[in-house]
Amino acid sequence: MGPWLSVVAILAVAAGAPAARQTTPVLEEFSAVLSNISNVGGTGLTPLTIRIRRWTGEEENQRMLAALRDKGQRAFLEELLDAKPVGSISTPTSLKYDFFYASQTPKAEGGRRILLISDRPMTVSERASAAISREYPFTVIDLQLDKDGNGEGTLLQLVQLRLLNNILGVDNLASGPMQLNRVKKVK
Repeated sequence: MGPWLSVVAILAVAAGAPAARQTTPVLEEFSAVLSNISNVGGTGLTPLTIRIRRWTGEEENQRMLAALRDKGQRAFLEELLDAKPVGSISTPTSLKYDFFYASQTPKAEGGRRILLISDRPMTVSERASAAISREYPFTVIDLQLDKDGNGEGTLLQLVQLRLLNNILGVDNLASGPMQLNRVKKVK
């Protein structure tokens, strides 16, 4: 199947808190159930925990987006990995995986949208190969929440990013996004 393509708007992020240390308490925590019917990873239902320790600050946001706009996704990836972690994702049987970009945007109906971006875990053999998947180095989580912090979302792996003005294009090599169901704010 062809790549799945979506477009999401990047809006200005309010100035964030100072850079978080590993001991920084969690600002927010969400539980969700990952439903994967894409052609990437194991299929089935998996419980997830998503933790946000800080939001990407305005300066950091502008630097990352300028790198993507002016120099492409490799430059964005370098900027992303130079940032301090903003949060993490984990399952009951896995170690946490850090995210390095987090923004939130209010929704007209009183909820909000949270966008998280990270590099994508790759095996040594994938990195050493000529596989097309190496050109899709990002993982993106998009949460759509109501005013109580409940909702749904998507998790996309094997992602390329492009930026035109303030519109972020997300090109997914997978057959479709993984669904995040029963998203609930835990704290």
